[in-house]
Amino acid sequence: MTKMVTFPRRTRTLVAKASDGGPDLGTWLARIRVLGDPLLTDAIDGIWCGRSGRETIDLPGSNAMLCVGWYHGRVEYSYLS
Repeated sequence: MTKMVTFPRRTRTLVAKASDGGPDLGTWLARIRVLGDPLLTDAIDGIWCGRSGRETIDLPGSNAMLCVGWYHGRVEYSYLS
């Protein structure tokens, strides 16, 4: 049986803080990439588009999901659930 990845409190806090100040989507993506967590980096890989939207991305191998919402090109929230 494979052990599930658990995100430490520090990572959860940094994901939430990545949306502080309502950054544009590109800045938010860069903030998540710099965390250096392979699960998060893989989760955000791809094309992000639309002036407004929300995503709930399953993180394989963990019990968590990456949740993010943006409005008019600005990220309003992000967290690991």
